[in-house]
Amino acid sequence: MSPREAAFDLAVVIATICVAWGATRLLIYPALSIPQNAPAILRPISGFFAAWALLHWRGLGWRSVGLRTPVPWWIVIAGAAVLYLANMGLGTHVAPTLAQWISPVQQASFMGYIRGNPSGFALWLTIGIVVGGFMEECLFRGFLLNRVAELLGGSGFALAVGIVAQAVLFGLLHLYGGVFACVFAGLAALASGVVYLLVKRNLWPLILAHAAWNTVALYSLYSS
Repeated sequence: MSPREAAFDLAVVIATICVAWGATRLLIYPALSIPQNAPAILRPISGFFAAWALLHWRGLGWRSVGLRTPVPWWIVIAGAAVLYLANMGLGTHVAPTLAQWISPVQQASFMGYIRGNPSGFALWLTIGIVVGGFMEECLFRGFLLNRVAELLGGSGFALAVGIVAQAVLFGLLHLYGGVFACVFAGLAALASGVVYLLVKRNLWPLILAHAAWNTVALYSLYSS
């Protein structure tokens, strides 16, 4: 793919995400009386489908950015385990230090209502797996990372910039939770980008780890 084509794809997807953000914050959430600290899930969903449309238009598919069956399957398990442990390490060792520099925003959790609520838990578990685990990994680590790298020529340096760029955007999408949440999400996205390259650009280890992380977090909230 030429740098011009990559730039066009990036512009379309990022513009779609921005429009979805504006529609969510300025129209949809106020109309439904949804608080501003609720996750704007329309952004990754709309970005995912915009990327899918561009891939189809170019005669490609998600397989071209890593949504393919790995051989052997142990790579999925090993890659997912490494990424999950890396996220645990970020939470255990990095987050406390980060909290000393950037005080987390103290606000009531929008997700609090799922405590002891089976239907609420089931709804957000589905969203956490499908939108968080699947769509976000395909969009950020699969599509955006590679398009940034292709924009810059596809070199090793370009891949490094792609990892950082997708992490910055992923972090910004978590800014609704405050600066701490934004930075922490960006660091987690950096780890995911590195693992993506280590498993030869296969998305399944990342999808599995992300889905598992969301599942554990949601179940902890539900059962608390």
